[in-house]
Amino acid sequence: MKNRNITGIVLAVIYCVVLFEILIDAPPGEAPNNPPWAYAMIPLGVVAITFLFDYVIKFDFFKKKKE
Repeated sequence: MKNRNITGIVLAVIYCVVLFEILIDAPPGEAPNNPPWAYAMIPLGVVAITFLFDYVIKFDFFKKKKE
């Protein structure tokens, strides 16, 4: 496995949990009423976040450079 950006992975996991909680939120006794494309935002968002942190931002909060 290549050298992945840990910050991007952590943010992607947080994004998954938060978006899932938003999507399943519904009044008591009712099923969530979301369009089918709303659930596709979870994997698309994860890919976008990890791509940004791996190739564009390149800042990793968790890995310290050895000097």
